[in-house]
Amino acid sequence: MKPWVSLLLFLSVGAHAADACKPVRVGYSDRERLPYYVGNGPAVPERPGALVELFREAVGKGGCPVVFVRLPAARVRMALASGKIDIAPAYTPGDRRADYVVATVAGGEVDTRRALRSMAIVFVRSEDKLAPGTDPERYFKSHMLAANQGTVLASQLKTAGLQVDDGSVSSESNFDKLLLKRVDGFTVAVMTPSALDPYLNEHHGKQLTRLDKPLSASYVWLGANRDYYQRNRQQVEAIWNWLGTHGAQELDALTRKYAAAP
Repeated sequence: MKPWVSLLLFLSVGAHAADACKPVRVGYSDRERLPYYVGNGPAVPERPGALVELFREAVGKGGCPVVFVRLPAARVRMALASGKIDIAPAYTPGDRRADYVVATVAGGEVDTRRALRSMAIVFVRSEDKLAPGTDPERYFKSHMLAANQGTVLASQLKTAGLQVDDGSVSSESNFDKLLLKRVDGFTVAVMTPSALDPYLNEHHGKQLTRLDKPLSASYVWLGANRDYYQRNRQQVEAIWNWLGTHGAQELDALTRKYAAAP
């Protein structure tokens, strides 16, 4: 083979590899949500949070570097659909009209085995002496419940007929609102019921307690922009497969690591 032909082949293969491994833009909320997201604003801290570390490990299985993009919660899904980011958590599955996709089975239905299970837990004031087994869905149809602003959970609860105050953008603000008796409870989506217990013990002692029954249960997928998926199908499927096989176990370990850290 002539030297110039070899050089052209080398450059062609190299260019293809570089194109296949462009950094993956992963979007997530710019508001702190311990232990999953740490810090507020666009900067990604050195210890970014349990979910961010999980995303980095999962996306890394696709073989390309990861670049995180922090956005207001309400803009993450829009950025995913528009292609400003490539991958982001999706709390409701995309449909054929949407500009993003999630893991599906052969028949086209969403694949919950390649998602993370999420539940909306509820915190109340200890002094109110609510029974741990109180049904939060029934109770908060006549009492005010706080939820973080811009979240899918907040809109779902309103649709379900619950009294919802979603004026605050962070869990910390809503815990304060609960202690000041401006609301009667606060709900937030977590992957394990005890995820926030260390934070509460450190910051609020026994002033707040968690109800035993979750308000709702759902799934969180890593959604991919539709065009991005079509161009990188094998890479995205590898990410989803790893998440389905290892995601829950790895997230549990990461959550315990953050709970143990000062």
